[in-house]
This record gives sequence, structure tokens and C-alpha cells, in this order.
Amino acid sequence: MPWPILSHTLSEERRTKIMIKRIFTALWVLVICFGPAAAYAEALTPQQVTQFIASMPDLTALGEKHDDGKKRKIDPARPLTSSLDSMGRQSAAYADLAQLASRHGFTGAEQLADVGDRVMSAYMIARDGLSLDEVKAGYQRGVDNVNKDPKLDDRQKKAILGGMNKSHQRYLAARQAAEKDLPAVQPHMAELGKLFE
Repeated sequence: MPWPILSHTLSEERRTKIMIKRIFTALWVLVICFGPAAAYAEALTPQQVTQFIASMPDLTALGEKHDDGKKRKIDPARPLTSSLDSMGRQSAAYADLAQLASRHGFTGAEQLADVGDRVMSAYMIARDGLSLDEVKAGYQRGVDNVNKDPKLDDRQKKAILGGMNKSHQRYLAARQAAEKDLPAVQPHMAELGKLFE
């Protein structure tokens, strides 16, 4: 997502507040989407991406079949893997998911969940279309705006900048982990866009 360009008609103070809010929102969305990055041994293959896309209608139907209305703690950085972790290996949902995974060419439910999470992460990075330099420049603009804000005292600035830095570092690590999967995901952006948005 491109960094916002603010209107020149706004006061400097108002622009700073809007910029800080947008930066926090953007960084929070990126952390939610990517979370702590895992170091994957091998890149996704085009076949794995195709298999995952083909499995999505069945995954959706399976989710509806086993939806008992209970809230579960799902890690937004690993939605499929954490959903799998929460269901228990002896459950009917797990058995159905294992069968679904096998039908779509995966070695098991775990591989299907891992591939799905990685496809989603790579898709989000590819969709944003930002170069690493643009990400770093946007982060630096945010830091500069916080440091220049006369309404913030040193304690507030330190707290804000600390949070921004943690989010920025998580995003960079997640991006690095997902970049090897981009070549397999990028040819399928239109299909994935219909599935994820």
C-alpha cells in the first residue's frame, strides 16, 4: 500500500497526526498479515500454489461444515496452521482436512496449512508492490514526523518510535521469509485476488 500523500491545505500539525495514524495502521496491518516470519527451507513451487488454489472451495465448504460457532484463538500471521493446531488430531474436522489435503496432492493437513499460510503472505507482499527501499523510506518519513511533532513529549515519542520499530522489524523479517515464494505466487495474483479479497 503506498504511503499517503497529504493535502497541502492541512496544517502541519494535522498532517503529522494523520501521518502517524496512517503509519500505525499500515504497520499494524502488515504485522497482522505477516507476523513473526518463519525461515522456510524451500521455496513454494508453482504446483503447490495451484494445488492450494484448487483446494480453496473445498476448504471453505469444510470450514462451514465444522463451524460450531465457538471463538478460537487464531494467529492472523498463520491462520491455517493455527486453525489446524486448535482442532486436535483426533477430531472429525482434522480427519476431513487430512482427506481434503490428500485429494489435492498434499502430503497431509500440515503441508496444506503451511502452503496456504505462505501463499497468503507472499500474495500480500506482491499485492502491496512496494520495493524494500520504498518500505524503508516510508518508515523513515514516519519516524521523522514523530520526531518533529511538537505535541509529543520525549516519553511519548520514545514509546511511539519503539512500537513503530518493532513492527517495522517484524515486517522486514516476514518479507524476507516470503520473498522466496514470490516467483511461484506472482503468476496467480488475479486468481488469488478473487479468493482473498
